[in-house]
Amino acid sequence: MLDDFILEQPIAYKTILNSVKSNKISHAYILESNGYSKVYDFALSIAKYLFCPHSYSNNKSCKNCFQCSNIEKNDFMEIKIINPSGMWIKKNELEELQAEFSKKSFANDKKLYIINNAEKLNASSSNSILKFLEEPEDGIIAILIVENTEQLLSTIVSRCQIISLKPNKNIKDFSTIEKISHNIFNKEEDIKKFIDEEKDKNVVNCVVEFIKYYEKNHYSAIINMNKIWHQYFKEKNELFNAFTILLLFYKDVLNDILGKKIEIFTDFESDIKQISSKNEKSKLISKINVIINLREKIKFNVNNNLLMDKLIIELEGCEIK
Repeated sequence: MLDDFILEQPIAYKTILNSVKSNKISHAYILESNGYSKVYDFALSIAKYLFCPHSYSNNKSCKNCFQCSNIEKNDFMEIKIINPSGMWIKKNELEELQAEFSKKSFANDKKLYIINNAEKLNASSSNSILKFLEEPEDGIIAILIVENTEQLLSTIVSRCQIISLKPNKNIKDFSTIEKISHNIFNKEEDIKKFIDEEKDKNVVNCVVEFIKYYEKNHYSAIINMNKIWHQYFKEKNELFNAFTILLLFYKDVLNDILGKKIEIFTDFESDIKQISSKNEKSKLISKINVIINLREKIKFNVNNNLLMDKLIIELEGCEIK
């Protein structure tokens, strides 16, 4: 329950505790995970605290009451958990949520919904949730989980209270695959699965090899795209994750150029330094923006082959600016 986070997340813990005790609960929160691996568990602990009939914040007092037990099992009528369906969170899921929450509850005076991986809201679903946030109904509380608020529309962010979580204490000691996993996923089980599966280690290596090949061969990378990319990344979720890894790698190259520490790809320091020696700050920033913009297109029905050709062409455009 909430007290489980008193040491790991003292500021976030006090924020929720004080808002409930003073009856100043926000209609919408953004949990900015910053790589914190238990952000989803923290969101559930908030839900338990809000719905516990005695407002207990620890298991010892609560003794796992009916409400808290059912929330843990995702079997509580007044709480809706929304997870991405494939590459994105679909508009119809949010429309169903709004229709369901418009009905009066006889058991509770409040309802709560959690949107996990909220960065996967596409344009239509973002607009749908925005309407819900713009006209909040009494007793309806939203929790949006995201790695970084910059991944959301500014209009959504402005309508929520941001709770920024502290990264895991030992995140600096994580391997590259662990750090990448914490940046891609919010749920502990997804993070662990990505770390444990051997194929995901190969995914990281493939992305790094692609970057090295492109940085050395430039336009000719298009000719060998099947060999260096397409055979590894075919499904849209694989492609989206690969683009996220691309983004994280180039951000570390930028860190090296700026004289900062390499944050994620500590296991690839020599590769980072070799690529940073051939790039300038303005060029790297342009490349990062190209990757961000094209990654968004993956959420829609784009041709993967054409997308990768466009990536090479636009990255080359950064080279001649």
